[in-house]
Amino acid sequence: MSSSIIHADVAVIGAGTAGMHAFSTARRAGAKVVMIDHGPLGTTCARVGCMPSKAVLHAAKRWSTLQALLSPGSVLPAGHTTPQQLWTQALAIRDELVAGNVRQVHQLAAEDLLRGSARFVAQDTVALSDGRRVQARAFIVATGSAAIKPAALQTALGDALITTDELFYLPELPRSVAVMGLGAIGLEMGVALQRLGVDVAAAGRSAVVAKVADPEVAQAASTYFAQQLPMALGEKQITVTRVEGGVRMQAGKLEHRAQYLLAALGRAPCLQGLEMALAGVQLDDQGSPVIDAAQPGSLRCAGSMVFLAGDSAPGPALMHEAGHEGTLAAQEALRALGDGDWPHIAERHRTTSMSIVFSDPDIAEVGTRFDRLPADAVIGTVTGKGSGRSKIMQAPHHVLRMYAERSTGRLLGASLLCEGGEHLAHQLAWAVQRGETVEGMLQLPYYHPTVEEMMDTALRDMRRTCKVRNGGVIMDAHSKRWEGTGDA
Repeated sequence: MSSSIIHADVAVIGAGTAGMHAFSTARRAGAKVVMIDHGPLGTTCARVGCMPSKAVLHAAKRWSTLQALLSPGSVLPAGHTTPQQLWTQALAIRDELVAGNVRQVHQLAAEDLLRGSARFVAQDTVALSDGRRVQARAFIVATGSAAIKPAALQTALGDALITTDELFYLPELPRSVAVMGLGAIGLEMGVALQRLGVDVAAAGRSAVVAKVADPEVAQAASTYFAQQLPMALGEKQITVTRVEGGVRMQAGKLEHRAQYLLAALGRAPCLQGLEMALAGVQLDDQGSPVIDAAQPGSLRCAGSMVFLAGDSAPGPALMHEAGHEGTLAAQEALRALGDGDWPHIAERHRTTSMSIVFSDPDIAEVGTRFDRLPADAVIGTVTGKGSGRSKIMQAPHHVLRMYAERSTGRLLGASLLCEGGEHLAHQLAWAVQRGETVEGMLQLPYYHPTVEEMMDTALRDMRRTCKVRNGGVIMDAHSKRWEGTGDA
């Protein structure tokens, strides 16, 4: 046990996505920075999050495509690929990605990576589990999150209760699964496992899948995925009991017996044991850190020199957001030190919000959500029935809804259900962040036949119903005819 004291300008607790970005940003600025992690190394995304889930979704698409091409009653030849083999391949991909991530952490931090758990013992000091202490002028807490596993369910179900933290470490593909929770993860994994031949049923308390705000997209998504697997939506009372061989889930008229209950109930920050109050951090009634009200965008905890980033901070638990927050937290920490020793730090602002459910067809929401739109917002709508490429794909369920400000035509956001929607979501997020307008977007090329043409159709729908004054072009709010230099 060592009792040495390590001095630093900034100490980053957590070597995940947010922690790595914070460490890199602070070091590039010239600060003395260390990174602390108790292990195992490897980001949440790589181990149990976005990467294994997408590998499994890809495996599921391969198997379901094969099944769809077979004639009824067809028998596959001996030696063909099986769902279990696809599952094993997906987990191997995950292991390869984790190994690469671990190498990246070591290359980034080298001797400044301190292995061990940390807890605050003073405003400027954390004690490590091996006896060493780190004294720093600022701290960035980026300790990630863990899947929520209610204690009552854990007691009742024992090892029959799993989350994605355990699912992706099962060597054998489950025979059957009951999914509780139909947010992004519950929907993705429910659909993927069903397509791999697992007997799946799902239930959620929300009346819509994936918490979609736009009612038309929500209805289209709920209708489509209800045809993919048995599900019960809007069930406030979901009961699960342990039975021989697994679990029994009851939600309204839905009853399902399964080997496992997959609890897809979200994730909670891993802040236990940090003793943050000893660092001066103000805590609320639930024991959670309070963000400084005077600097809400700084990620700074009130009363301290502690900054939160990634899943430890309030907000969506998404990898790209974690990376941004790691950078922001490091910038704000260095500014708060205020001694002028750092080179100029380039500003990095928040990006346009974007969430994607890789459910094939994808569900995505970009920018301002439907439930936060101004009352007079203009909405353009197109469905697969009005899209040439969607007709070719036999996808009448596709729907894209775009939102704009009535007075200026500035694009505010969008919501969609569409195969390949991940790509549309990125283009739309870029357009929102760059301040594009309906008319400006209509000047861009749209190749035929592509799903991108859905944007062109939705924009034309918006142009017919909004009033825009821009560069001498005036459009009547109710006319389909443009006056000025625009095309009709």
